[in-house]
Amino acid sequence: MTLAIIFILLLLLGTPIAVATGLSTVLAMSTNGISLDTLARTMFAGLDSFSLMAIPFFIFAGDLMLAGGTSRRLIEMAKKWVGWTTGGLPIAGVLAAMFFAALSGSSPATVASIGGIMIPSLQEARYTAKFAVGLMCAAGSLGIIIPPSITFLVYGTVAEVSISKLFMAGIVPGLLIAFVLVGVSYVIAKKQGHQPEQRPDWRETWKVTKDAGWGLLMPVVVLGGIYMGVFTPTEAAAVAVVYSLFIGFFIYRELTWAQLYQVTKRSVVTSAMIMLVISTAKVFSYYLTLERIPTKIAAEILQYVTEPVFILLVINILLLFVGMFMDSSAAVLILVPLFLPVVTELGIDPIHFGVIMIVNLAIGMLTPPFGLNLFVASGISRLSLTDVTKASLPFIGVLIITLLVITYVPPLSTYLPDLLYNR
Repeated sequence: MTLAIIFILLLLLGTPIAVATGLSTVLAMSTNGISLDTLARTMFAGLDSFSLMAIPFFIFAGDLMLAGGTSRRLIEMAKKWVGWTTGGLPIAGVLAAMFFAALSGSSPATVASIGGIMIPSLQEARYTAKFAVGLMCAAGSLGIIIPPSITFLVYGTVAEVSISKLFMAGIVPGLLIAFVLVGVSYVIAKKQGHQPEQRPDWRETWKVTKDAGWGLLMPVVVLGGIYMGVFTPTEAAAVAVVYSLFIGFFIYRELTWAQLYQVTKRSVVTSAMIMLVISTAKVFSYYLTLERIPTKIAAEILQYVTEPVFILLVINILLLFVGMFMDSSAAVLILVPLFLPVVTELGIDPIHFGVIMIVNLAIGMLTPPFGLNLFVASGISRLSLTDVTKASLPFIGVLIITLLVITYVPPLSTYLPDLLYNR
């Protein structure tokens, strides 16, 4: 109880999540007579994982792809593919976000790179600013669902489940969300009377596609190597960095040494922030386990609710609420030790639960007051945070409906991992 009160108070005071997590745990441990010598050892142990090395590599690779001009080429390719259909331009934005999500593993990065180009383009094509901003915020959520996802890496490390299976499990839900957003774009464009553009010549389409092909090849190399057993997710992340450097310097030739310095500095800062959250959350989790809090919570919940359908509904509501206030990686680190014993007791697949959790937290990036996608989109569009939030609300509703489908149709998440790994 002491831990929860201190943690909530610190969050309400605006304390950074890493500091709030670590400080609340230290104070709770000291009041319970637990030696603080374990603090440093536990923090170090939380980072002493080969799997976690993939996080800074994937962050660096995503930043290199952005600086190297890959996002612009993906957008041009998507426009040539579908721009001539009804709602072609917003559909192209969704497809470009899906492709870039497979490069960056980050939702805010996807909104920044794709939304920075697509939002002005949609407004020039006479789509409303609110529709453009709302759509790009929603499409950006694919960043942590489509593999390789940084948040899936964190979940796999905490839950001690196969990261390769998690990456495979995110493919169909990610494609489903993209398909839903494509459908919404088509319906709105049709309703508002937007006319399709002229169909481009196939030679022009092939030229643009070939130019973007190097960027599209990266997820094929990375994920294909993981699923075929050529390398581990961590080794795949290192390969992604080398590949990004290669195409940035030698293929597209848009990456300069000055940009490399800035990209490296930005990636180091981002990685350090995430690693600090992971280390303090490890102490938080250690204390919860020591006090048997997850076991007590599981027993308390199962005393009143025993049906998986209702348990998952309650957890979805809690996760949507938490996603309004907390970063996705931090939420995974803190909540997985609490919820995982409950769902495993009910026979729910941890891989399926991981997908449910990450989709929830992806929606959280569109919800106020601390949805990161909202802040990024506000900066790009120069709309107020209130206007961006209003623009995102219809898409949040659509995503929640899709979340329920993913929650109650487990094969959407488990079929591919079972097919590949249980043969």
